[in-house]
Amino acid sequence: MAMEDENLTTSTLGLERWVQFAFIGGALLTFWFVDHVLQDLVEWGTMKLNMATPNSTIVTAVAAIIAILSMVAAYRRPKLNKFAHEVAFELANVTWPDRKETWANTIVVFVVSVISAIIIGVFDAAWSAVTDLIY
Repeated sequence: MAMEDENLTTSTLGLERWVQFAFIGGALLTFWFVDHVLQDLVEWGTMKLNMATPNSTIVTAVAAIIAILSMVAAYRRPKLNKFAHEVAFELANVTWPDRKETWANTIVVFVVSVISAIIIGVFDAAWSAVTDLIY
């Protein structure tokens, strides 16, 4: 029983780490987006109102604060946090293909794509010939 509890704790801490990384990635993406939007809004506002351009460092700091606060709020939402943990748990249970399998599947996709391109090309040429006869 103690061994099961230890494995559960280890796997839970591992999943928690990935969930936290996902929220950090979300914060970085939010920061990038909000920073660009705010910079554009400030630039547009200064052009429209003929005002002096504010310091871009302050705008970036505001974007960082917005991103951090939004991700902390998202992390604390029970439904979203539970969903993130469930996704991490399911991804931990996925059996990922090895290099040999991936290479074999890539070859299959390439061959099927070439065959499909040839078939579509033949149909296109035939249809073009038919429409040329009609017009």
